[in-house]
Amino acid sequence: MGSTWSMTKRLGLLWIVVVLLVVLFAHGLRAEYLPIEALTASVWAALLGMGALVASRLARWGHAKSAVVLLCVATLVACDVAVVVDSALIYDGAGYWTLNDGVGLPYSYAPLWYPASLLPSSWEIFGVDQTAITAGDFEWQTEHIAPVAVVLTIASAVFIASVVRALFESRQASELHDQPGQFGRLIL
Repeated sequence: MGSTWSMTKRLGLLWIVVVLLVVLFAHGLRAEYLPIEALTASVWAALLGMGALVASRLARWGHAKSAVVLLCVATLVACDVAVVVDSALIYDGAGYWTLNDGVGLPYSYAPLWYPASLLPSSWEIFGVDQTAITAGDFEWQTEHIAPVAVVLTIASAVFIASVVRALFESRQASELHDQPGQFGRLIL
C-alpha cells in the first residue's frame, strides 16, 4: 500500500505541473484552456498510473525487466491518447481552433499524431507522410500538438525514472532480506 500511495502522490504532483506547463507552452496561460488541459492531464495520469500499477505487480512477482518494458509501453500509450483527447477537445469539443481550410481533424491518423509531433516534418511515420497525418496543417502540429507532446514526454520520463528506481530498490531490498549473507556483494 505504501509504494502505491507514494506512486500516486508522485503522479498527482506531476499532474499539476503538466496542466500548468501545457497551458503555458501550448496556449500562453489562457485560462479558458485550463479545464481542457486538466482533462488531458487526467487521461494521461490515469493511463500512466494503471500501467505503473500493473508494472509494480509484475516486479513484485519477480519480472522486473518486463515491468520496465510495460511501463514504457504504458507511457507511450498514455501520451498518445492524451494528445488525441487534447486535440479533439480543443478542435471538435470547444471549437477554439480549426485546421487550414476548415478541414476536420484527421482521426484516421490519430495514433500517429504524438510520434509525428516529436519528429521533423520531413520524416515519414510508419510509411505515412506527415502531410497526411496533419491534414497539411503543420502549424497545428508545431503550435499545438508538439508542446503538449513534449511536456507529456518529459513528465513521463520523470515518472518512469522514479518508478523504476523504486522498483529496483525494493527488489534489491528483498534480495538482501532473502539472502542476508549477500549484503556486502550487492553494495559493492
